[in-house]
Amino acid sequence: MSFKCCKLIICILIGIAFQTQAYCEEIRLGYTKDSTSIVTTTLVKAVLVEKLGHSVKMIPYTPQDLWQAVATKKVDAIVSAWLPQSHGALFKQYKSKVEVLKPVTLGIKMGVVTPTYVTIDSLDQFSGKASRFKNIIYCIKDHIGSIEMTKRAIAAYNLKNIKLVEMTEQELITKLEACVDKLEWIALGAWTPHIIFSQWNLKYLDDKKGVFSNDEQVVAIANTDLSKDHRDTHALLKKFYCSPKELQEIMRTIIKQNKSPYGAAKDYILNNSDQVKKWIQNVEKGHQKRRYHLK
Repeated sequence: MSFKCCKLIICILIGIAFQTQAYCEEIRLGYTKDSTSIVTTTLVKAVLVEKLGHSVKMIPYTPQDLWQAVATKKVDAIVSAWLPQSHGALFKQYKSKVEVLKPVTLGIKMGVVTPTYVTIDSLDQFSGKASRFKNIIYCIKDHIGSIEMTKRAIAAYNLKNIKLVEMTEQELITKLEACVDKLEWIALGAWTPHIIFSQWNLKYLDDKKGVFSNDEQVVAIANTDLSKDHRDTHALLKKFYCSPKELQEIMRTIIKQNKSPYGAAKDYILNNSDQVKKWIQNVEKGHQKRRYHLK
């Protein structure tokens, strides 16, 4: 075999290798396409970029794929794991393949939400006024906890003729806006913090049977190599915490000041410098180890 032929084969093999692996120093954060996940993940990204000098890529997934991505090291970390209930089954499936770090926010409230002009105040009144809601409760597609708890509420309150309709978050926002503009009744399976509470006057229907969880936690989960590969990012996520009230305020900035999620996150960093200093205190800047990321 000639030298030129050997050289060609080597080049081809190298090319094939780089199709399956990409040399990369950026931090990869997985998230889901709802406002809570987007705002929380973007805030972490902004701290990593603005304060620790990292390049960060956010990658969207469904909840199932999100956990698989961190377990298989396609992403470095997520700050969108809902525990103990919403992602409980996914946690059981992947807990041996990931590192559970800490809650990044506590006290998530969940339930059935309506505009404040709706004249019922509790779920046990819902059946008597179901036709005003067109016999529908809307939920955000892919939010496992909200969907499952709403299904339980439909059963618990004997709402036999009520249909649960799943929509993307943007579709739900569009539907809600149209109903509010006409003062029509609409019911949503929702949670706080969420961007809809920064746009409209909404209320939770009283859940006297305690179907919905009011103590869900959003938890940071890392792949099992993060503590070695990016010790600074790992250390930040071990300290990072943002309350539901603070996350809601960031969402309010997005709506009221027409800012991007990243722009609102930068504002938070600027206006909460003492808090941010605590997150990055004794955290060494920069990458600790170069490595490959699977595409």
